[in-house]
Amino acid sequence: MKRGSKFLRHWQNWLGMGLVACFLFLALAAPWLAPSDPKTSGDGFRLVPGLKGGLPFPPRPDAPLGTVATGVGGRQLDVFYTLVWGSRSAIRFGLAAACFTALIGVLAGAVSAFAGGWLKGLLMRTTDAFLAFPIIAGVIFFMQLLNLTKAYIPNQGVPGSGSGAALAANPLVILFDWIDPVLLALILFSWMPYARLTYAQVLNIRQAEFVQAAQALGASPARIIFRHLIPNSIAPAIVLAASQVGGMVLLQATLTFIGIPAGSEWGEMLAIGRRWIIGPLDNPLGYWWVFTPITAALVLFGVGWNLLGDGLNDWLNPRLR
Repeated sequence: MKRGSKFLRHWQNWLGMGLVACFLFLALAAPWLAPSDPKTSGDGFRLVPGLKGGLPFPPRPDAPLGTVATGVGGRQLDVFYTLVWGSRSAIRFGLAAACFTALIGVLAGAVSAFAGGWLKGLLMRTTDAFLAFPIIAGVIFFMQLLNLTKAYIPNQGVPGSGSGAALAANPLVILFDWIDPVLLALILFSWMPYARLTYAQVLNIRQAEFVQAAQALGASPARIIFRHLIPNSIAPAIVLAASQVGGMVLLQATLTFIGIPAGSEWGEMLAIGRRWIIGPLDNPLGYWWVFTPITAALVLFGVGWNLLGDGLNDWLNPRLR
């Protein structure tokens, strides 16, 4: 039986692919599903024109999933707009975090298992040290470090301009503005499980006949690692990376919800509407649209990537071929 046919036989794989495809469609079709207007929208949020009040408004034609009151001047935010545009930033953030963490962890695990000796001890002890460091502490540390660094980098004037000319930002300032401290912190403090998984896998196969044959033929350590060890030990890392796409997005939303500026539109919308998660005593679900659509998006996003990762494990694991 072909591997592709085996992958498509399981309904869980179809469900995972379907959920991921739905969010990819939302991300790609966001400009058509929820057109933006510079006057009322930006950064994943849209103010509903002509609608003001102290309480959220239920679904209506100009806000299909209702609104959330901002608490500033009675302005109302469109839940549907944030749901659609938030999917784009969620996919971008989740894929970037999962791919870079997997890259660092797989390389560290493969190199340490193949090399052995002092290099293995150094890499594994480094992995243990990072495992003991809280992720939230790392996020806050990097945010403060980047802000402090930017404060000591002066702007530079445009050459040949007068005293009233605008200042051009120093390239280092532009670089630090481009860096996402939350993404960087999550990458640096989330690669350790990949290293542990890959280390264990490579230890099991480094004495295999095909590895010994490559060594006997004079293959370089780099070729052995990238041509033989990593391809035959990467399946667990792929599963973890696929599942971590949803986990990273959920963590980003959680950090945003508790007040850390992590850049999650979904988390910020939930934070804005936290006052209405529970409605009046006589109608606890009176403002269901404030939290249900965004919460469902976060849950389905994570479930889709987890199911897809499990399917990829069956498809890519060479021991199951």
